[in-house]
Amino acid sequence: MELLTLEDVYPHPTCAAVGSFDGLHRAHRYILSRCRTLGGNLLVVTFLPHPTRLKDLLFTPEEKLEALEEMGVEVVLTLRAEDKRLSAEEFMRVLQSHFQVKVLLMGYDHHFGRGRAGSPRWLLENYDQFPIELHVFPPMRYRGKVISSSLIRELLKEGRVEEANELLGYRYILSGKVIKGKGLGGKLGFPTANLSIPSLKLLPSDGVYAVYVQQVRRYGVLHVGPRPTLGLQRSVEVHILNFGGEIPERLKVSLVARLRDVKKFASVEDLRLQIERDIKLTNILFSDGLPPIEETSGRLQSAQRSL
Repeated sequence: MELLTLEDVYPHPTCAAVGSFDGLHRAHRYILSRCRTLGGNLLVVTFLPHPTRLKDLLFTPEEKLEALEEMGVEVVLTLRAEDKRLSAEEFMRVLQSHFQVKVLLMGYDHHFGRGRAGSPRWLLENYDQFPIELHVFPPMRYRGKVISSSLIRELLKEGRVEEANELLGYRYILSGKVIKGKGLGGKLGFPTANLSIPSLKLLPSDGVYAVYVQQVRRYGVLHVGPRPTLGLQRSVEVHILNFGGEIPERLKVSLVARLRDVKKFASVEDLRLQIERDIKLTNILFSDGLPPIEETSGRLQSAQRSL
């Protein structure tokens, strides 16, 4: 993947898709797919890192680039915080002169330039100055819900990961470096890998989740939050099911379903028995393989009834 800045020059006619693309949800992916059909080379224009949001991001900068690359995007124009100083006119002139933008795609609510002066309406009003083929996308819905990064954040904060995944079009990902914990999970019979998650990344609400651990291709049970029964502070840690190998230095886990809230148990033995139930529920959930995103809630309810 080629990463460019506004100082660079890309001498090929481009179809540019402009946006924050946080999470690359279904609507974002549709916009990028449309750009490929309109001619020219696909150029994704996005801030990296996000210029104003310093926490609760669906993607870290590294995750965004990795996801774009997985989609086959070859060229990304990375905007920086200082680029916000450019007026809308200056920004558009650079897109035309440096990057040969002939077609421009953006969401209906996208703004750009100093003071957020630029918008789809502004571009239409200034067509004589910037005669670019403009495609503006209205709100997109999935199963009756308007797809937006802000709604997905709300769902994750409420622990409604199955619904968030439906809007994303894939399972929400947590990735981080494996760090040394206190080893108490192993003493209980359920060794865990503790993950260091970047502070700007949105964590789902405290709870226990069924997950898929990508690097080792195993299912797992993820704990997010404090460990009140053990008197320990907040952590993000995963117990990988049926795994006896060496854990990689970094792990990427896909959240599949929320199993339960974090709670304080009367004893460590009660906690151990609950973890056994969490593992049994996870095994039932995945007994026929990884369920389709749209069927996860139903599969979870069925698994819970069978316990």
